[in-house]
Amino acid sequence: MTARAHPEAGFTLAETLVALFILAIVSSAGAALLIGASSTSQQIREQEEAARALDVAQSLIRQDIGAMSTRGIRPADGFSPAGNLFGEASRGDAPFLRFVRSGWLNPGLIEPRSNFQAVEYALRNGNLVRDASLRPDATNGTPVSSRVLLEGVDRVELSFVRGGQRSDFWQGDAGQSLNTLPDMIEMIIIFENETRLTIAALSGGRI
Repeated sequence: MTARAHPEAGFTLAETLVALFILAIVSSAGAALLIGASSTSQQIREQEEAARALDVAQSLIRQDIGAMSTRGIRPADGFSPAGNLFGEASRGDAPFLRFVRSGWLNPGLIEPRSNFQAVEYALRNGNLVRDASLRPDATNGTPVSSRVLLEGVDRVELSFVRGGQRSDFWQGDAGQSLNTLPDMIEMIIIFENETRLTIAALSGGRI
């Protein structure tokens, strides 16, 4: 009498190995897709953050230049002539652009100060930094707000346009009228990857 296979018999070893092999392939493909999606999402977030930082930096720089004042800054030594604008190409950590701007809000005149600020731009460790003093004639105790606008910056170049003439240097002091400001200031930011961002804005307080 011939024995018949039981109807509830399981898979053979070969069938089990084939199923496991197929499952491993599907799992690997799914993991690769998930990793790829996560990487793409991270890149998109980084690009969005970089674009947002560029927008904020451009907006703030244009606002500063547009609110630029002819008011001079008294030097700390008390003897040197006052100056209302200094600018040149970035050199080391020293500020490459320095001026006074108006428009600093003081609702209800709560603080004993005017609406002027002393603003400086500097390049420090590859970061474009904006320093703003709460008073134009600052002392050692005057609060300063420092903000990193952009990272990965190699150098910054400036151009000052006045009456159709262009110069890469400006110093408003006793050598010329403090009522004089350039018509337009152009800032060229060169990043470490050699990409460039050009920001041009009309200055405030022009005569």
